[in-house]
Amino acid sequence: MPRCTVLVIEEFLPFREWVCSTLQEMPELQIVGEAEDGAEAVQKTEKLRPQLIVLGIRLRIFNGIEVCRSVCKTVPESKVVFVTIHSEPDVVLAALDAGAMGYVYKPRAAVDLEAAVTAVLDGKQFFSQNLEVPVFDIFSGAPDKNAVWIETVAGLSNARARMEAIAAQVSGQYFVFSRADHTILAKTETQKKIGAALDSKTDVA
Repeated sequence: MPRCTVLVIEEFLPFREWVCSTLQEMPELQIVGEAEDGAEAVQKTEKLRPQLIVLGIRLRIFNGIEVCRSVCKTVPESKVVFVTIHSEPDVVLAALDAGAMGYVYKPRAAVDLEAAVTAVLDGKQFFSQNLEVPVFDIFSGAPDKNAVWIETVAGLSNARARMEAIAAQVSGQYFVFSRADHTILAKTETQKKIGAALDSKTDVA
């Protein structure tokens, strides 16, 4: 069975070498190229058309967000996983808006990188759990920055069903991370029943 082709884009050589070494331990992957700046990243993506791109944000010429936005348009079959020190909510959200499916906080890369790659290649999103990212109400789209990650689900209808199933057993308010694809189920740290809220609100169109 053909292995998944991977392009690794990272400015800092020692870390790029570590990423490549780590991914080479996964037998289903094949490293087909490396890049150290944004221009080289775009060129190699268009030439190699990798199935997976592992990408940093701090790059010369074009930053990682710009690279992600470009390659997701020109090579839409490529799936992007960011590995970066940046954990600010607006940066994470910008990465999602650019088309990324995974976001690994660099201090957690030793734990999260392989898990992120596995999830993304399976069609799921992945985010390091310690990221302070905005979470959106499944019904109204209202942000809640105090929410904490629980699990990944696929699609709005499944997210709604899973949210209601958990809410029936555990107190709390339940959310999905992205208004665009509704795939990350989360729960606020505020403990209160949401049965009334579920009954009074309607689905997002």
